[in-house]
Amino acid sequence: MPIENLNSLSNDLRKIDQEFKQKIEPYRSELWNYCYRLTRSPWDAEDLVQDTLLRSLSVLAKIFQPLNTRAYLFKIATNLWIDQVRKQKHTNLSFDDVVFNEKDTSKEFLVMEHLELLIRYLTPNQYVALILSDVLQFKGSEVAEIMSSSEGAVYTNLSRARNKMREYHNSNKKNSYAHAVKELPINPTIDLLLKGFRDKNPKLIASLLDENVMTEITHSGLEMGKNETEKNSLKDWAEIVQKQHKIISQYIELWGRNVIVEFEQKLDNQLYLNNIHFFELVEEKVSYWKFYCFSWDLMKRAAKELNVNLNAQYFYHIF
Repeated sequence: MPIENLNSLSNDLRKIDQEFKQKIEPYRSELWNYCYRLTRSPWDAEDLVQDTLLRSLSVLAKIFQPLNTRAYLFKIATNLWIDQVRKQKHTNLSFDDVVFNEKDTSKEFLVMEHLELLIRYLTPNQYVALILSDVLQFKGSEVAEIMSSSEGAVYTNLSRARNKMREYHNSNKKNSYAHAVKELPINPTIDLLLKGFRDKNPKLIASLLDENVMTEITHSGLEMGKNETEKNSLKDWAEIVQKQHKIISQYIELWGRNVIVEFEQKLDNQLYLNNIHFFELVEEKVSYWKFYCFSWDLMKRAAKELNVNLNAQYFYHIF
């Protein structure tokens, strides 16, 4: 039985995908920050953004009325997150490093102080209403549109959420958190990967890839199989690093995930973050490789966390 070829569709879809990304670009960073406030994890925020963009693009074909792009994206993200929370018996979130872009208010400080308690005791709808209204400063009508609700229901959720805040406002509960970054022990495969990055050696890295490796370039593409990875993303990486100065690679735990961070050490002796790589290993071979160089908001936050510069000149902003 012949295999149906979907390449003609994929070519058309790539053009649509690029146009879609250009149209949502003005709201992308705002969407990422919203997803981060919901999930309280940069990794989970990135996943939620990806899921939101995929879902919002796929659903467009079924929608015939005019759309408010910003509200539409936030609505999709909200519904996906609420579905995730409802499927989980427990929500294991970290609430340090809360950053607000808006002007500080007493309400925002209350939300920041009690986030951990609120996520446990509020319903998902109450929590979302609180974040959108008291932190992101959305109007009641905007919150209602995002949540597919009435303004009356939004104000009811807000009232109940704020009452919970008041209940815990005088609590002396203090939270202590481990540092977001720590070094990890290195196994032989990881050691060779680190050497491959440091030596700018794509052949060494390729030798560690499983024949059926799946390589995910966040927000950009998906490569299935070692050959595809070698002739595409690995080739592109090699061309970039050959033009750079010294490459420093480290294996660390960053925000609870084991990753390889790749830096360029320039002539000013400063480190510039190139990329973040996540690997899954099976029998000393890489079966899954995901990297984040196109995840602009996550990379900015990571550079800040690592106290280094961001190598923006080698960054491709694909939106």
